[in-house]
Amino acid sequence: MSDRAYGPVEWQEFGAASIDGVGVLDGDEYVYTNRPFADVYGYDEPDELVGTTWQDRYEPGERKRIESEVLPQVHEEGHWRGESVGRRRNGETVPLELSLRATENELVVCVVRSVREASTLRRSDDELREEHRFLREVVDALDDILYVYDENGDLCLWNEALTETTGYTRAEIEAIDPKQLVPKEQHEYVPGLAEPVESLDDRRIELDLLTSSGERIPHEFRGSTFENPETGRRFRCGIAWDIRDRLERERELRTARRFNEELVENAPFGMFRLDEDLRITYENPRAEEIIGLPDNEESSSAIGAKIHELPPIVETGQAALFTRLNDGETIEFEFPFESIYGKEAYFVGRGVPLYRDGEFDGAILMAIDISDRRRQERNLERQRDELDTLNRINDLLLELTQELLESPTREELERTVCKRLAASTLYQFAWIGELGADNRRLVPRTSAGVDDGYVEAVTITADETGTGQGPGGRALRTKDVQVSQNIRTDPAFEPWREAALDRGIQSAAAVPLLHGGTRYGCLAVYSARPFGFSQREQAAFEVLGEAVGFAIHAIETRRLLFADAVLELEFQFAGPDQFLLRHSERFECDLSVEGYVATKSGGWSLYVGVENASPTALCEAAADIDTLERVRVVRAAPDEGLLEYRFGESPLLETLAEAGVKLRSAAATAGIGRFVVEAPRSADVREVVDRVRDVYPTAELLAQHERDRSVAAVAVPGGPFGDLTECQREALEAAYRAGYFDWPRESTAEEVADSLEVSSPTLHRHLRRAEKRLLAAFFDADSSP
Repeated sequence: MSDRAYGPVEWQEFGAASIDGVGVLDGDEYVYTNRPFADVYGYDEPDELVGTTWQDRYEPGERKRIESEVLPQVHEEGHWRGESVGRRRNGETVPLELSLRATENELVVCVVRSVREASTLRRSDDELREEHRFLREVVDALDDILYVYDENGDLCLWNEALTETTGYTRAEIEAIDPKQLVPKEQHEYVPGLAEPVESLDDRRIELDLLTSSGERIPHEFRGSTFENPETGRRFRCGIAWDIRDRLERERELRTARRFNEELVENAPFGMFRLDEDLRITYENPRAEEIIGLPDNEESSSAIGAKIHELPPIVETGQAALFTRLNDGETIEFEFPFESIYGKEAYFVGRGVPLYRDGEFDGAILMAIDISDRRRQERNLERQRDELDTLNRINDLLLELTQELLESPTREELERTVCKRLAASTLYQFAWIGELGADNRRLVPRTSAGVDDGYVEAVTITADETGTGQGPGGRALRTKDVQVSQNIRTDPAFEPWREAALDRGIQSAAAVPLLHGGTRYGCLAVYSARPFGFSQREQAAFEVLGEAVGFAIHAIETRRLLFADAVLELEFQFAGPDQFLLRHSERFECDLSVEGYVATKSGGWSLYVGVENASPTALCEAAADIDTLERVRVVRAAPDEGLLEYRFGESPLLETLAEAGVKLRSAAATAGIGRFVVEAPRSADVREVVDRVRDVYPTAELLAQHERDRSVAAVAVPGGPFGDLTECQREALEAAYRAGYFDWPRESTAEEVADSLEVSSPTLHRHLRRAEKRLLAAFFDADSSP
């Protein structure tokens, strides 16, 4: 009860709602009493007590005790509670429980209850506690979770199943936000959190219950809404079942059903479902294939027809055989058959009647087309032809591979490949293309054979658009051989179908020309045969693509390596995307590329010199570099040193390598970068510039000039350096750049081998062989005749 000042009128409202006797004293007189108060003292109406004194309600001895002990405490402490003996209107005494409270306006509120009533209430409280205990035991005995929450979504009641399932204690559940018991992504489905409780009756909701360890346990929740008639508050009472077993059973059932469906869908024989009237209601894909269902029709026209009335079945003379299924007889059949679509087949099969609840429910027909067996000799002949074709292909590819090594230029090599393929009776024509300046469209470089303008008429791209979904676009993206075995039906070939069919093209293959992760273009081959590229042929073309890629790389490298004069192009560019520029500006230092080596996996090891900055600081800052696999300090001094960066890819180096161009030098100062590339004197400058700008759009060509190489700088064909293998040259350069030959060594053999992604023994083998050739050339030079 609040201690704020209530007037007599306000106490009337309180007394009217109270089940206890309430009387308000102003001085010694009652100014208000309620009915329970009048009942305690034996009065018919509460107003009969108004104006009387409290002393009239007690015997002299009790009055004296109240005046000396009780009232002083009320005035001093503001309240008193205890037992007393009152006097009823008829003079009888009555034991009382009495509560007195003083208010701010000097009223004294008396709350009385007869001891008999109090005992009755105490008994009622005990009974309620017993009922509550019994109810708690019953609720806790439930295996399933029982819960009650209010319209605010707060838990009011739950059983032990909730604590046992979640692993939380009762105290933890009392303090926890109920939302923590459900995964965040499911909050919108939690009743009472996302919608009013009155809208949730007859609802089943499946949610995951989160345990204290984070485990998610699926449960099904269902409940009902009720209202407390005294308070008007609404509550949701529900129960939750652990449905893990049910979900597992449902999963197993779905798996079994899916297995059965897949078994039927992928059965190697035709299956037909007949209803109780022997109407065809289902045909599996193999059945549709056997009867020759056209590609442009989703289902057979025979669906819904009685099988024994279908004209093709009637023509076999065995239509009556199928009616015996009605009598529960399993039938077997074998006859030549021409479907309603004109497809000829030879059927062998059986029909099995089905029953449900003792009633005939149709039948299943299983049929096998044994036409292939009856055409076995023709098939064997075709297989011999295919073997002969494959042998011819292998011979052609072997001869081509040998000729590749003799081609002096890339152009001649590419012409040789296309001419030899087109000259074969296996293929109609072939062409080689590479990505244009936009790095999107495949631009022809050379072609051979009878294409009737096909190469110039089509547009093939390397992106994900419609013109990039054919074999060529897919081969450029995936770097794998791609084919279209039947151009007439292949949906991915739609943009070029009409042009191809008009020229008699039935199948096509696209072969990426690759070496060391560098793409040199794409070889496209076309055949007048549908399904003209078997798996073995595709594997052979994959080898050819790698051989051509290797040969092109060797030609481009040789052309640059052995050139006595080269073309130098100097570029300048800026921008925060390149890490050398970004770090040179951040650390106010000078950075220069001392060298680079390709790794075994197609990546790059880059050696960067540092001046006016700590190499260690730059090494620590390398975390913000994309595609960086690792970085290490090769040499460190306070303000200078050498760093080795290993990248999974380098767009600039890969672009330059693909163009047959070499990065001669590169440096960055104050966020501005300059680099010089070295190209053969015959290189197309515009093409090189376009390729550089594909990587760095802001790159500006500052200068270009020819430079004669010194004799020492040229690797003479047939000389010791020219005789080194690519692996030996890379091992030597990597070891040199990493300071392996310095003393003391700045890098160990293991570190150099790791930068090349080879083993330490492999590195040592390459180094020994390279050193032997170079030393032999030096020491044996004078002894040569």
